[in-house]
Amino acid sequence: MPAHSAPKSLLKAASLIVVVTLLSKVAGLVRAQAMTAQYGLSSALDAYNLAYSLPAFFLIILGGVNGPFHSAIVSVLSKDSEDKPRVIETLNTLVALAFGAATVGIMVAAPWIVGLVAQGAPAEVQAIAVHDMRIMAPLAFIAGQVGLGFGVLTTANSFVLPSLSPILSSGAVIVAILFFAKDYGAQVLAWGTLAGALLQWFAQVPLQWKLGLGSLRPRFDWHLPQVRQVMKLMAPATLSSTLANLNTYTDQFFASFLGAGVIGGLPTANLLVQTPQGILSNAFLIPLLPLYSRLSGEEDRSELLSKIRQGLITLAIAVLPLMAFCIALSEPIVQIIYQRGAFDSKATQLVSGLFIAGTVGMFSFLGRDLMIRLFYVLGDGKTPLIMSFLGIALNFALDFLLVKWIGAPGIPLATAGVTTITFVGLAWLFRKKVGPLGWRSGLFGPLAILFIGALFTGALTWGVYAGLQHFWPGENFFVVLTKLLIALSIGLASQALWLWRLDFPEITLFRNQILRRFKKST
Repeated sequence: MPAHSAPKSLLKAASLIVVVTLLSKVAGLVRAQAMTAQYGLSSALDAYNLAYSLPAFFLIILGGVNGPFHSAIVSVLSKDSEDKPRVIETLNTLVALAFGAATVGIMVAAPWIVGLVAQGAPAEVQAIAVHDMRIMAPLAFIAGQVGLGFGVLTTANSFVLPSLSPILSSGAVIVAILFFAKDYGAQVLAWGTLAGALLQWFAQVPLQWKLGLGSLRPRFDWHLPQVRQVMKLMAPATLSSTLANLNTYTDQFFASFLGAGVIGGLPTANLLVQTPQGILSNAFLIPLLPLYSRLSGEEDRSELLSKIRQGLITLAIAVLPLMAFCIALSEPIVQIIYQRGAFDSKATQLVSGLFIAGTVGMFSFLGRDLMIRLFYVLGDGKTPLIMSFLGIALNFALDFLLVKWIGAPGIPLATAGVTTITFVGLAWLFRKKVGPLGWRSGLFGPLAILFIGALFTGALTWGVYAGLQHFWPGENFFVVLTKLLIALSIGLASQALWLWRLDFPEITLFRNQILRRFKKST
């Protein structure tokens, strides 16, 4: 591919991924709306979320786009190889054996896991959670296959299906609630989740076969160097993600002592953070990972560092204003998205506070993910693993302190703190490994300017909405939505004017493209 065409190809891939990921995230929000409207922040939803945490770890972290399986596969198999189908089939076999055993282990250990994590929850909630966890235990096996498949399809530049397939998972839960909740109660959430995971797996297998990227045939060619490379990266990355999941259990442990609804409120608020965060993560990291892999040689280090700087600045341009809008408009956002059915104004207040606290760590989360994948590209899975170990102890300590000080919002705020410290630590270690990222010369100044602009935008947006609330009281859906859109529009216009005047290369390129298109249209 000619050098001048690479940015266009990356932009095209990123644009396509944004569209399909947006559809997928919207489906996830509709799924959450259906769940909260049917069950509210009740004990039934608490039980499901307790049960879902471990299977969700496998499905989202290991089986998800940008998870360790996906990243390891892309890092090793991005280059063409005649052995690729053999490598893929061998990896499928190894993962199936490992996570088949994990499925059995979850079924057996479910009472012990729930009892340990949810010590503060009532016995009835714990019993329901054990039942749901056993239903969803096969997600461990399915997630391994899905994660490998997503990585394999990405190496073939097939980005759409990995970003779109979560719609199948969300759709299965929505159908289960709409048609079966009345007769079978909250257990339909667990069965719908299992059905959705199966649909994700079944959707990708035919495409892999069509592209000649392996089959479901068992194979044991463990001697292949690519297999060893992938396993070398995958093992510490998987362990690192496993350790990160312990933070979820730490959060649930403290939440179980805060009363009914908090355990269910945490993922409900987190989804509002993860929806835009996931869109940006997929749009930036999926196209960049193969590029970073091709620049991993010693002779390409200067270009790699330049691309990393571009990635961080571009993330800040997109993420910092988003954080400001979410914090300034948290309550009306939660009200518009969730407040209906069994989800009342009290639930809105709880989720709004959790949403604000979680939003604080949005940029750090994406920056940390970028740094982790850079270590994978360099063949180093141990450094992120060490940082994950440190993060567990830090998360427990911050949860303990912040829950005492500010209650439930202290849990997502602790997560944001751990993520920020991990991001900074990884950036510092990457500097020692590869070279300076140019924080003083080329990064700190632009990031500070972008932060100040986002801070002003957030304050303006909050002030506009507060003024509308004063002069136009009313809490019905259309009144709240209108006030929200007015405040958001003014905030977006302010942020656009701020960015338009900045002279950063990333902004200048975007501005010139807009001006060229405008001139062509006129």
